[in-house]
Amino acid sequence: MRITSAFALCLAVGGGAFSLSVDRQGFVSSLVSSSGSLLLSSHRKDAVVSGSASTNEDAVATTAVVYQPLSISVDGVTVQVACWHPSDKVGQVSSRAAPPLYEYNIALSKIGKSLANWSLPTFIDRSFALEPTRRGVIPSQDQQQLPSHCPVVLLAHGFLGSRFDLSHIGEELAAEGFLVLSPEFPESLSASYDPNASKSGVPIDRSSINDQLLESVCGPLSPTSYGIVGHSLGCGTVDRTGDEKWTRVSIAGGSPSVRGPRSCFIGSVNDGAVSVARVIEPLNQYNFAQLDETTVRSRSWQKLPPRTSFIFRDVSNGPNHISFLAEPCNDAMISFLSPLLPVAQLLGIPVLDFDRYQVSRDSAATGKVVIPLVVDYLKQYMITVE
Repeated sequence: MRITSAFALCLAVGGGAFSLSVDRQGFVSSLVSSSGSLLLSSHRKDAVVSGSASTNEDAVATTAVVYQPLSISVDGVTVQVACWHPSDKVGQVSSRAAPPLYEYNIALSKIGKSLANWSLPTFIDRSFALEPTRRGVIPSQDQQQLPSHCPVVLLAHGFLGSRFDLSHIGEELAAEGFLVLSPEFPESLSASYDPNASKSGVPIDRSSINDQLLESVCGPLSPTSYGIVGHSLGCGTVDRTGDEKWTRVSIAGGSPSVRGPRSCFIGSVNDGAVSVARVIEPLNQYNFAQLDETTVRSRSWQKLPPRTSFIFRDVSNGPNHISFLAEPCNDAMISFLSPLLPVAQLLGIPVLDFDRYQVSRDSAATGKVVIPLVVDYLKQYMITVE
């Protein structure tokens, strides 16, 4: 489907038509039916999206975490990498310190192509500046060196995700002494590079990106241990990256990783994109301990088993597929893409639980449960000396 007008997209649906209007900067402004009825309207908002931490104005001192944007060259293609690591500052930093902003892009043109094979103009894409979820995240200094001899964790986003999807987890891990690296994979909704533009002519993929990241960034730092956390499609990356010495966490994926002895799986029965039912059998087959919700919410474990799993059991109010992502990312998607939801549903286009999240808005609540489990699990098997 090709757009012929610079300012309106008309979609034929079952003999009717919808007119999607955008302004000159590509912001969705309205969705109108063929009869002229205004179905939805979206007013342009400030492009800065705040996390839940920034709504609290208390000047509470907190451990400093550095956000440092990086890039690597993979067969001639420049790939952006988000990086968080402990600050070398002595002491703590006030939560009132100005945080860095994450450059988050939503390429509606790529979403349309990936989900419906539409050819949309790139001028409708939109950029956001996201604030961190955690207090105390500070920008890096020029030419700042990455920490060496520390545990390294890679983050792997899902299909039409971004390098900031798991930023809330990355920020907390960095506060605990981890170096966290989150590359932008080819399936990202940001469309920041063409994976087919490699020098060799072979498209770059997740494996080639992670291989280059480990060689060029991690290699000189002599990490003490490696781990990886993935969401959705990123759970496949969790399983394929590294060797049996790595510690792995899979969130909302189709199966737990059984590559190596240390693996944690987290899911929800309310996930409408990836059914958790398919995970139950391998969890039992490979002897994953199953934590109950009371234990997880109270953080009352003494030692987590090497193979650990936790599934939210609330069918009505449990997290959906994208509840596990950082709140600022989900808020940005809601503010930009909500007017398109009725069209996607009428056309039968997968929305990956976007419709459920539009109602639940539970990223922060989900993170309060999931992040401590992920952090404690990785600390136990990557930092703690047995």
